[in-house]
Amino acid sequence: MRNMIFNYLSHILSKRKTWTAVLKILMVLIYQSNPTFAQSSGPLDWAAFELSQLIIEPGTKMSGNLFINAGVDNVETFIPVTVFHGSKPGPVLSLIAGIHGSEYAPILSMQRLPDLLDPVEMSGTLIIVHIANMPAFQARTVYFGPNDLKNLNRTFPGNPNGTVTERIANTLTQEVMSQSDYLVDIHSGDANESLSPSYTAYYKEAGSEEIISESERIAFAFGLETVVQFAGSYDSVEDAIYTSAQAVTRGIPAIDVESGELGIVDNIFIDLITEGALNVLKELGMLTGQYEPTHNPLIITDRARIYSEHQGIWHADELVKTGDYVTEGTTLGVITDYFGNKLQAVLAPASGVLLILFGTPPVNEGDNIVVIGELPVTDG
Repeated sequence: MRNMIFNYLSHILSKRKTWTAVLKILMVLIYQSNPTFAQSSGPLDWAAFELSQLIIEPGTKMSGNLFINAGVDNVETFIPVTVFHGSKPGPVLSLIAGIHGSEYAPILSMQRLPDLLDPVEMSGTLIIVHIANMPAFQARTVYFGPNDLKNLNRTFPGNPNGTVTERIANTLTQEVMSQSDYLVDIHSGDANESLSPSYTAYYKEAGSEEIISESERIAFAFGLETVVQFAGSYDSVEDAIYTSAQAVTRGIPAIDVESGELGIVDNIFIDLITEGALNVLKELGMLTGQYEPTHNPLIITDRARIYSEHQGIWHADELVKTGDYVTEGTTLGVITDYFGNKLQAVLAPASGVLLILFGTPPVNEGDNIVVIGELPVTDG
């Protein structure tokens, strides 16, 4: 617990300069050094939490919208959020759903999670971003925003003077990410993607050793049986275009979660996310209670991809399913033109677990139609 507090303080000192941050640091120190004070003190022992126009008192929760004003494209939108500000000091954890608007399992999980929490019983602060990309959600679009055809998960850190997707990314960066000590970016296979198994992922090379270690910690704490290690690092926040990459480049431990596929609404995917979020809250000391972390998950050390060379129709091979182990060269499907003429045979580019496979017929040139998770090389 003490190490968690010191990590929390170091994150705050590196990112926050306001009097509110100073007050929170002082209250944590008092709380840790004087148990009698901690036991007798009420919910006003540390400062209110501010998120945009929302002011949340200790021991309470509040829901509201982060407004995205009309910009160069004259498009207004909003980001619905709920904030739980615990009655006791602790870290700030952000859970973000709906970066892609047709990934429904995360969005529905974040609808259900608030009913399981009581801010009076919590330490620290939880920011739930219910739907990050409202234009894509409302328009039911895959990958891209309907107004500017930009992928929010390729747009960080955003631009306050840019198109609506860029302005959403900027608001998430400046309002949510900047206040976070930990961040979880929750996805599923998009409406056109089969995905299995569900997994967590973290950057194994981006950020300091402490950031990597803390990211790994919450990836394992989430409790899924598969963990993917992302390769690569970033020279600047401008290069870190993905949500969790932006976070770790800014010194914030972060993970991705993938659970769900094809726009399906199914509790088997939703419940994994909800339970995982509760596990992370317990691991960080924000909730009390026991949980079972992943002790021996399947580790994916790298990923191999195939991109479509054509526009046409995708025909997945009926003999392969996501979650299967496939060997290099296995036939995964074919792409035909609109008359049924074969354009491209799609073969597994490496041996490993078939993580993602296109599950609907439309395919465009450049689409990422296959992702294979490669396993660690073992001797013998």
